[in-house]
Amino acid sequence: MARRKKKTSFAVNLFWALMIALFIISFAVVFVLHFRPMYYMDIRLLKLESASGVPADAIRKDYDSIIHYLSFWNRQPLTLSTFAMSEHGRIHFADCKRIFDVVQILCIVTGILTLVSYIQHRHGGNSRYLRMAGILTIAIPSVLGALALWKWDVVFETFHRVLFRNNYWLFDVSQDPIIQVLPDAFFFQCAIVIFAIILLGGLICIVRAHRRKSRVAAWRAGRR
Repeated sequence: MARRKKKTSFAVNLFWALMIALFIISFAVVFVLHFRPMYYMDIRLLKLESASGVPADAIRKDYDSIIHYLSFWNRQPLTLSTFAMSEHGRIHFADCKRIFDVVQILCIVTGILTLVSYIQHRHGGNSRYLRMAGILTIAIPSVLGALALWKWDVVFETFHRVLFRNNYWLFDVSQDPIIQVLPDAFFFQCAIVIFAIILLGGLICIVRAHRRKSRVAAWRAGRR
């Protein structure tokens, strides 16, 4: 009986840990997706005006259109004011939208479950699920981050080949000049920020687990 109860407790803790880890990971992706100032800064830092021959205001406007299109609440087709777009380009952005829709919905669902977990455990002494969440959250991006730093080009290409069933992500600049203002350096920067947010979230979980465990231990010691 005790063994079965222990297995059940582990499964419940693992469930909450997985929900928290998925929330932190999906939140990091959604945050970076909608954090437009980072791209605005890169227009100057990466000299995108010179690379494309398009003024900064026009670049920002079309980038805003892309981000609005990728938002899960948007159901309107993608239209760009300055940059031409081929049919293959439209298909690729539609594929991207399906992926980001899933990530954004996952963020909302796991965010609600994370809130439920906090309410359920805030007065308890269970620290295991938080520690598990922290370990899961840190382990996943650490492996991927190490690979990305080792060979970013390989990781970037593999990522696209796994997620997309076609090669439309290989833009022809003459057909889809938007690729001139979406360089690999920008996506690499996004990956670094995403990993940093995820690692921070994982560390917060571990610190909170340690504090909760210490508080429970002190409370038990005081009762003796």
